[in-house]
Parts: sequence; C-alpha cells; structure tokens
Amino acid sequence: MNDRKTAKLEERRLATPRVQKNMLGLTKHFDGASIHRSYLGGLAPEEFASGLRALAVAFMALYTGMTNNPQAYGMKDTNDVKGPVKNMNFLRVLAQTCTLRNHSLEVGGDILAQALKTAKVTKPEMYFQIYESLGFVATGLGQKIAASKTICVEYPDNNHLLSALKAMADAVGVFSEVGPNRGSPYFDLLDYRILENHPATEPKPAMDYILSKLSEESRDIVKALDAFIQPFTKRTIKGDIGWYWTLTYTLKSTKKVIMSIKLDLEGHDIKLNLANIGQYTALLDGLPEKMIDEIKDDGWECSHCNSACGRAFAFVLDGKSYRKCQCGSFIFTEPSQAESKLLLGLLERELEFH
Repeated sequence: MNDRKTAKLEERRLATPRVQKNMLGLTKHFDGASIHRSYLGGLAPEEFASGLRALAVAFMALYTGMTNNPQAYGMKDTNDVKGPVKNMNFLRVLAQTCTLRNHSLEVGGDILAQALKTAKVTKPEMYFQIYESLGFVATGLGQKIAASKTICVEYPDNNHLLSALKAMADAVGVFSEVGPNRGSPYFDLLDYRILENHPATEPKPAMDYILSKLSEESRDIVKALDAFIQPFTKRTIKGDIGWYWTLTYTLKSTKKVIMSIKLDLEGHDIKLNLANIGQYTALLDGLPEKMIDEIKDDGWECSHCNSACGRAFAFVLDGKSYRKCQCGSFIFTEPSQAESKLLLGLLERELEFH
C-alpha cells in the first residue's frame, strides 16, 4: 500500500486535524432549521443549534487530546485505532441510556453499568474523568459505578449541549437494528443530517454536499468533468458520510463505466477507462511527464483474471507495447486544472468509439 493510501486509511481510523476541522465546519453555519421536531426535545431550532455547535467543540478537544496525549485517553499510542472508538462508544452509550431532565442526563447506576458491559466498554470511571476535563460534570459516582446510585451528568457551559448529544445518540441507535455500530460514524463525526427525518434514515451523499466539502481547485475540476460527461452517462455516488466519496459514470449507450472519480478532503483521483486508446495514442504525445508515467506504471498487464472482462486496454507508447488490465489502469492522481483539461480531450476522443 502506498504512503498516500496508508495516510487516507489512518485518517479514517483516527480523526486527524483535517477531519476535525471538517466536522466543526459541518456545524459552523448550522441553524437547526432542518432538524425534525421529534429530535428538538422542546428546544427552538436556534437553541438546538447552539448545543450541537458546543458539542462539536467538545469533540474537537477530545480528538485533539487523543492525538497529542493518547495515554491520557486510555490509548497505547496514536496507532491504537481502538482508542477513539472506545472513547466515543462510552459517550454514545451513556447518552442512549440516560433520560434527559432539566438540561441534565440521569440514569440508575445498575442500568448504566449493564449497558456499558453489553457494549464492552470497560473502565467507565476513566472515561468520566476524560469527559469532565472537557466540561462535563458527573455526580453520583464513587470509585466504581454503584448500582444503588443515580448518575447525573451536566454541561454547565451550555445548557443545550446535552439535548443535542441525546438526539444524536438516539438517532444512531436506530441503526443498531440493522448492523452493529453501523450508526457510530454518524455520531463520531456529528453528521446531523440523520436528525432531519424521524425515524432516522441514512443520508445519501448528494453532489452539492460533496462539492461543498472539496477544495476550490478540486471542486472546479470535478464540476468541469461532470458537466462534460453527464449527457452521455448515468452518475452514481457512493461513499462515507463526511470525507470520502466515489463518483462513477456509466455510459448510457454501452452500460460500461467510462470514468470514476475518487474524492476526499485532501484531493481527487480520476480513473478513465480508455478501451480504445490504441486508436489515438498520438494524443499522448502532448501529455506532461507525470501523466505519461501514470499511464505506463499504474495498473498491471491483463491476465484475463475475470471472465466478465471484455478485453485488455492495448496500446503502444514510446515503442513499448502494453496490454493493461481494466481494473487498475489510467488512474491520474490529483491532476491539476491544466491536466484535467487534457483528460477531457482523452474522454472526448474515447467517446467517438461508443
């Protein structure tokens, strides 16, 4: 696995500062107007929005602490990918189990202890101390959670934070009926879109939403490619909730994929399926060295590993014959504006054969 792909994987496992910034950006201009009334808990939309923004700041501090001082958060080191999961699972289970009363969360010690045990969350006293350092205040605790005690959690700095926390936890709880921890990423990244319907429904990534998360350069490149190829194709979108998506373009005429774009917060990779490149290799003469190297080096020679594969992408470049596998060839990593215009030229030529 190359360094860039490894970095992307680690970014998904432990929220890096870039992802933290994105999470906070999700709530920066959030006004609560889109939240379903069943999740507002009697609050006005602007009050709920205030609580969710405060919760985002607390989450930011938590992720920063786990990155800078992992041992203080029950982690071995920054490579301990289970550490963030455990921290967030504790808070999620606490909020799901508690009852919201007068800006505080309350639960019997026996009920909370059993819920944490079922979720395989150990050392709850340590997590209470962690969240107290973030501004949460818990009463009714001793050295251990006592079955006879009532645990009460407050957040004095913002009376509405716990309402937002409870709403997020209850919404992701709906997904537990579909698959274990399926809703966890929505909670961990405060993707408030799951609060827009009741019962909670899994939001589908929309093009406008994705474009709003990209850098200006990536956004312009994707929009240009999308506008050009859309009349000839059907576009499908898949991806995670906050920072990774794949756009796939399937030709209406042949039902074959001609282009896919992989996007994240750091950039964009573009894959073209140039099945007929052997017919227009002259166009490659004008490509920069970086793109030529990607054409030569990416992918592998076709070995007919899949019976559904039509044929190899065959062409001659610099006197050498290539028979590239369709799966891994013609992937261009973070092309610039100028390079993306050259890709449009290749796409335009390829379309003449379909």
